[in-house]
Amino acid sequence: MAPAAPTPSPDPEFSVRLTIGSRLELLSMVHALIEGLGRQFSIADEWVQAVQIAVIEAGTNAIQHGNVFADDKSVTFDFRMGEKDLVVEVDDFGKGFDPDRIGNPTDPSALLNPNGRGVYLMRELMDEVVFDTRPDHGTRVVLRKARASSSR
Repeated sequence: MAPAAPTPSPDPEFSVRLTIGSRLELLSMVHALIEGLGRQFSIADEWVQAVQIAVIEAGTNAIQHGNVFADDKSVTFDFRMGEKDLVVEVDDFGKGFDPDRIGNPTDPSALLNPNGRGVYLMRELMDEVVFDTRPDHGTRVVLRKARASSSR
């Protein structure tokens, strides 16, 4: 007797956790995971690209500024795809930071400043971005974006 074919769940909720080391090249797994979510849930390419940019920026900041490339620290990405939106939490083990101290990179006085663009992009591309800085355990960035229909 052949095994039964899996039946799709009527529940549109989906969650996955990915933990990577503090190396920028490992962000390619995050990129691929988001691409896979887009295919699985028939999400428009533009939406997928916006989420990829924002989440990769959060991961880059976690690795570079939070964990400072430390071999003994990791970054955790928790993805929760719901019926109406995607929520991604990016968690590092750094010292934390104050997001209000980051200026607007589009301000004429800051155009040549190489810092602050990632946070700006996250805020522009996502519907909601929340920074939770904990003195005992780095920063958690919560990114939320409403689901879009497919353009495929």
